[in-house]
Amino acid sequence: MIRSLIVTWTPRPGEPHPCAICSDSGLSFLELLSLVRPLLERDGIPVTLVENLLFPGSQTEENGFLLNGRPLEELLLESDRAQFLCHSSRCQPYVSGVDITRNERGIRCIRAPEILFRKAILRSLEEA
Repeated sequence: MIRSLIVTWTPRPGEPHPCAICSDSGLSFLELLSLVRPLLERDGIPVTLVENLLFPGSQTEENGFLLNGRPLEELLLESDRAQFLCHSSRCQPYVSGVDITRNERGIRCIRAPEILFRKAILRSLEEA
């Protein structure tokens, strides 16, 4: 288990931070992280937030959150898929709980239930 959580992101012009929202509670990822952070730190897992600043005129393809170097979107999709593992002959078809859309300003936005964001945070602490 990794004993620290480093959350990084590179803001784009006009975007204070990437759009990642809990679909059930309405919390943004950073709001949820502020609730989870004291619990992790109480258990000896320090949390560091790093905002990578771009030089004027530079571009980046990366615009999402990275948790210990792994994209939040990837961690959410893994956590979502893991919930639906079924070994029965009567499994329900897999329906993703992660929704990737564009918000009202045309910015890419990830929406998922809060429990998936929490699982993604824990998943980022696992060894690769």
